Amino acid sequence: MTRVSQFLDSRVRWFLRASAFLFVCFPAIAQQANSSAPLSANEVIERVAAMNELRNKALENYSSLRSYHLECLCVSHKQADMVVRADYHAPNKKEFTIVSENGSGTVRNRVFKKLLEAEQESMREENQQRSAITPENYTFQVVDYKLTDADEFYVLEARPQNKNKFLFRGRIWVNATDFAITRVEGEPAQNPSWWTVKTDFKRSYQKIGDFWLPESNQSETKVRILGTAVLTISYGEYQITESRGTKLALSLKTSSSDQQRTNATKAEAQDRD
Repeated sequence: MTRVSQFLDSRVRWFLRASAFLFVCFPAIAQQANSSAPLSANEVIERVAAMNELRNKALENYSSLRSYHLECLCVSHKQADMVVRADYHAPNKKEFTIVSENGSGTVRNRVFKKLLEAEQESMREENQQRSAITPENYTFQVVDYKLTDADEFYVLEARPQNKNKFLFRGRIWVNATDFAITRVEGEPAQNPSWWTVKTDFKRSYQKIGDFWLPESNQSETKVRILGTAVLTISYGEYQITESRGTKLALSLKTSSSDQQRTNATKAEAQDRD
């Protein structure tokens, strides 16, 4: 096995572990909140968990197209692309169909196809638990809160409880209207390989109807001696083929109203103080 192949294998293992929570979020323990934020980190995460449960129950089936691109700016330059159709069936089934592919066969077989296989395996409950955002895995702290005419969101710092290879350290952006994670940035809690000097990733999510689904996923890895590899996944052309949208919309509206009352109550208490 070549050094480039060894690196690609270790790169895939980290990417799979770090991506296991793309669709699932769980309650988490938190540290003291930013004093300017209406809610503490605990309260934010509790609401995220509650809203995710509603969304997960409401979403039954959807399909989408995703584009994979990897470029290894290494001693041996490699790049490849693949377009994949993804079909999701609640509660834990995914099917993938390769639409097109080109470029390095090593990348397509050892990276892209392995990613697809592992994503299917990650749907198992035991695998989700190993990478879940839970009190056993993370603590959280509010580090920023923004309220503008167009948006309201919290930024939480995520700190792993240990250097588990499935965990990450970084920041999470939470939409304060839907209490959905819209962006994640960070690095592995544990270096996946001696070859890896540093890995950074960025993920973003988009709202499709009442649901927040992946939009993009990019990671950049610096490798000893060999160079840098950049992996990008773009998600689009979502078609939600079946969902209990009316029920979800009512639940979201109720939760939003509850949140507004909570904020108003806290504001009144602060004014009295």
